[in-house]
Amino acid sequence: MWLYARLSPTLKQRIDSYDNYCSLFQVVLHGVVNMQLPNQWLWDMVDEFVYQFQSFCQFRAKLKNKTEQEIALLRQHDKHDKHGLEQFTATDGYDYSGGSNVLKVLGYFSMVGLLRVHCLLGDYHTALKWLQPIDITQQGLYTSVIGCHIATIYQYGFANLMLRRYLDSVREFNKILLYIFKTNQYHQKSPQYEQLLKKNEQMYALLALCLSLCPQTKLVDDSASSQLRDKYGEAFGIFDELFSYASPKFITPSAPSFEEPLVNYNQLKMFLYEVKQRQLLSGVRTRTFLKVYSSISLAKLANYLEVDEPTTLSLRGGTMGRYAIWTASNWN
Repeated sequence: MWLYARLSPTLKQRIDSYDNYCSLFQVVLHGVVNMQLPNQWLWDMVDEFVYQFQSFCQFRAKLKNKTEQEIALLRQHDKHDKHGLEQFTATDGYDYSGGSNVLKVLGYFSMVGLLRVHCLLGDYHTALKWLQPIDITQQGLYTSVIGCHIATIYQYGFANLMLRRYLDSVREFNKILLYIFKTNQYHQKSPQYEQLLKKNEQMYALLALCLSLCPQTKLVDDSASSQLRDKYGEAFGIFDELFSYASPKFITPSAPSFEEPLVNYNQLKMFLYEVKQRQLLSGVRTRTFLKVYSSISLAKLANYLEVDEPTTLSLRGGTMGRYAIWTASNWN
């Protein structure tokens, strides 16, 4: 952890550090661990493990400045990853009678870790499935560690944003931002305070994106609204800059082709495409247009939108249809 925070680790150091974490988890799974450990320590193990996985994937994808020796080591490590899997049972070597919290709490925090991993991969449906056992509307183990609490809501809110579930994102971002605002003074001496502040700023940016795409200011507390006006009063609608700043640093989990350039699966482009589709709907947001949406001719609808017919056809069954249904269901 110290190595990553203070220095730029070499490839060998990255591999050794990650292997150390794997060995630690092997002890937990195979050994008899009947000790009690602080929840903060157990969260830090999971959080750092996921961070090092993310960092390694990003490091591996940048082949431009790699030496031949480094590429050879990457090839070797990739083969080791594919064939180094083991099978475990739930109680393998573990003594529950000792009253230890280690395996149970690590398993709980691992669900948050997997939420993060799948957000990094751009698989938002799977990300939210991993969180289903945790009721984030209630206080729980995830709220006992401030870093876990913030990571959970950040990833949950981002996944829902990408799945167009803007109201869910707005509600949870509003609650966590209000909590941080009220308890900020208690976390100033924490070694993770700088990270807390960064996530706080990123969630304000994500909240601004949600409200730009789905204006629901009544769901936002006055203090959060005030902060949003101060931070992004002139920046609402600058979607690319806000998204690039606030989104996770996405990864490609598979090893790159060492003979060909990396193909980047760009989440920003996907998001901006959705924004563009929604902006095209601005001309049909009146009640009169939406009433005739199901019967209007393609040519006439294209004329209202000021786009060609193929573009209208691609919108009609997708975002436009969802928007029309959603708006009709919310008319007074």
